Amino acid sequence: MRLNPLLNKWPIVPGSLVLLASLVCFTPAQQPTQRTDDPVPVNDTYRIRSGDKLSVKLLYHPELNEPSVIVRPDGFITTSLADEVMARGLTVAELKASLEKAYGEVLLNPVIAINLIEFVAPHIFVGGQVTKPGSYELRAGHTLVQAIFLAGGFTRDANRKLVLHARPIGEGKLKMEIFNVTKMLSHSGEPQEVLLQDGDYVFVPDSKISKISRVIEAFRGVIPGIGIGVRY
Repeated sequence: MRLNPLLNKWPIVPGSLVLLASLVCFTPAQQPTQRTDDPVPVNDTYRIRSGDKLSVKLLYHPELNEPSVIVRPDGFITTSLADEVMARGLTVAELKASLEKAYGEVLLNPVIAINLIEFVAPHIFVGGQVTKPGSYELRAGHTLVQAIFLAGGFTRDANRKLVLHARPIGEGKLKMEIFNVTKMLSHSGEPQEVLLQDGDYVFVPDSKISKISRVIEAFRGVIPGIGIGVRY
């Protein structure tokens, strides 16, 4: 963590934007946000995400208040006194403690209040042989089957027996599973639906693809440079 001198001006330098999902089968829309002029009520378990907008206020140093701080794609924030503070994955209380520790190197016993001003809604990506591939809010499609219906359902060329579900597991890697949705939709189908999480991918391959290795290859084509662990 690097601290700027107190008496200098402190420009915010935006980090580089790294795109994870892109092109061809996946065409994510702009990530939806909840916008308000007032702080957004959050519980103690909410984890800050990239794209969230925060306000940072100092009780005894209002001149150092930050009315709008955006969490960068790399998860860090930049404030007037601290260049690099990791925010993504922290609760508001945890970020408050982290900032108070950082500011304590310059100020005496700083007291900081953090409010969430805007948040990025949890989302999933659905691509491949579905009618409307793209990015969707997680609350509209909590399960694998719901996500497929949300994306307009299967196309005529869809392979419903080798549907891929991929989940980010950190360090640029995805954990991948293959599901037979035909069985899921039958009376004697899979024993349990697949619950989705923020950032998950659902990929429906072409019916001409009949091998798992080819499904992986097709998926790699739309998500280049991502390590994939396979489970099926």
